[in-house]
Amino acid sequence: MNGKGCRILLTADRTLIADYDLLFDGMLAASQTTTTPSFLMTHLLMKRPASEGGVAKFAPLGLRRIEAALLAGGFTEGEVVVADPDSLPDFVGEDTAIIAVSSGEPAGFGMNSSTMCGISGGSIYPYRMFRKLMGNIRRLKNAYPHVKVVLGGPGAWQLRERIASRELPIDYLVTGYAEGNVSSIFHRIVSGDEIPSIIEGESVSAENIPPIRHPSTMGVVEISRGCGLGCAFCTIRKTAMIHLPHETIIKDVRTNVETGKPNIAILSEDFFRYGANGLQVNPDSPIRLLEKVREVEGLKLIQLDHCNVLSVSQYSDDQLHQIRLLLTRGQRHEYPWVNIGVETASGSLLRKNGGGAKMGRGGADAWAEFSEDQVRRLVCAGFFPLVSLIISLPYETEHDIQMTMEWVERLSNERVTVFPVLYAPVDGSRSPNPNDLRRSHWDLIKRCYNLNFYWTPKMYWDNQSGAGVGLGKRLLMQGMGRGQVLEWSLLLNMRRLHSRKSPSYGTASDEKESKKAPMRKSCH
Repeated sequence: MNGKGCRILLTADRTLIADYDLLFDGMLAASQTTTTPSFLMTHLLMKRPASEGGVAKFAPLGLRRIEAALLAGGFTEGEVVVADPDSLPDFVGEDTAIIAVSSGEPAGFGMNSSTMCGISGGSIYPYRMFRKLMGNIRRLKNAYPHVKVVLGGPGAWQLRERIASRELPIDYLVTGYAEGNVSSIFHRIVSGDEIPSIIEGESVSAENIPPIRHPSTMGVVEISRGCGLGCAFCTIRKTAMIHLPHETIIKDVRTNVETGKPNIAILSEDFFRYGANGLQVNPDSPIRLLEKVREVEGLKLIQLDHCNVLSVSQYSDDQLHQIRLLLTRGQRHEYPWVNIGVETASGSLLRKNGGGAKMGRGGADAWAEFSEDQVRRLVCAGFFPLVSLIISLPYETEHDIQMTMEWVERLSNERVTVFPVLYAPVDGSRSPNPNDLRRSHWDLIKRCYNLNFYWTPKMYWDNQSGAGVGLGKRLLMQGMGRGQVLEWSLLLNMRRLHSRKSPSYGTASDEKESKKAPMRKSCH
């Protein structure tokens, strides 16, 4: 820079770029609404991004991929800067051509946002922080009208219908993965070419995904992308899964570990599907990958993200246990968590919402028992399953709700958490209003959180211990957690009390179908 600004400035709102110790820290911060005091967010949950002269030391993985693609596409290190959002004015000037923003939850349409706001009130912090960032960018555009603003990232789909209104200071919206054409797009913007305001990003083959040049927030390392199972409630339902080669993954791990992120988080829509041929898993592939990752000097904690019921079912108990040992080797970490999407215990409801591929050969009739068995197998292998459910899916009946309630009850003696979220249409249309939920919905949500209130503090303490988080911070977070447990217990009781009663349930056939399955033996 020459005092007139950098040519291309990359940034993200504070919830995406804050200095988190763990993957779960980022999830926790992104789940808070403005009912949580701002001083707790900025000083405890969302620490100011680590930076050197305003240049962000860590940044969201997607932004790091874009940075790497730009540097490989003709731009130089001196032209491209990833900045702390609070330091943007230091990097914008006469020479600045583009401010590029990665977004996660720019409109608050996501299922988690709808649920958290519906229960605790306020607005979700990712949305609030995004609006704050865009307000700062608007002031910069007013001072430097020639600067163009480009928005991308996983939340870009939420603003697709709003770009034309110019409600936000956004000139171009890039949707989807964009390593294949982002350099071309930016070169054309810099040259002043006429291009559409909404641009479809182009992905590249797994082998051509560029390794990151600098460390990612939370030490996130991508091993596969896409899913392609066809679930109607998922934004990547039509995006086939591809798997990054070991070489790229190990480079990204080393980049994080060698520059201050010894605890990494493996990103995939389904870890156990890494290296698979379609839906047919190859257990040796993720095991070999973890063995190679473990060879990186200085690595401490390996965290997982998501997995799929069908993929877990194709692993033997010994293989699951072997993976668990590789994740926790040498660390004070007993129960590595992994999110597993069950969505509903009703196989027929899941199939109506495009989830047939998740069920395997057993189909809808066997889904409740099949998914329950795989959750138990994860527990027995030493994992800590974070089960996700979707409330108020299209076509949901009272029978479906009761089936899911019984499913949760059968797992109540296991080391499991269950997080229900409100259905949110991926087209950005209106999601169900929490005030419209029936009493049976709130009974289900309350039952899930009874499990969560007990187990989540234990899991989080274990997770932080494994990552080397200091005792003082662990105790402080536990104290805050206890306060939120009390608050949420009260809120859930009030929500249930003021909800409308559920319709009467139970024809003879329904009662037969909903009969509780026998309790299975616990691993405890």
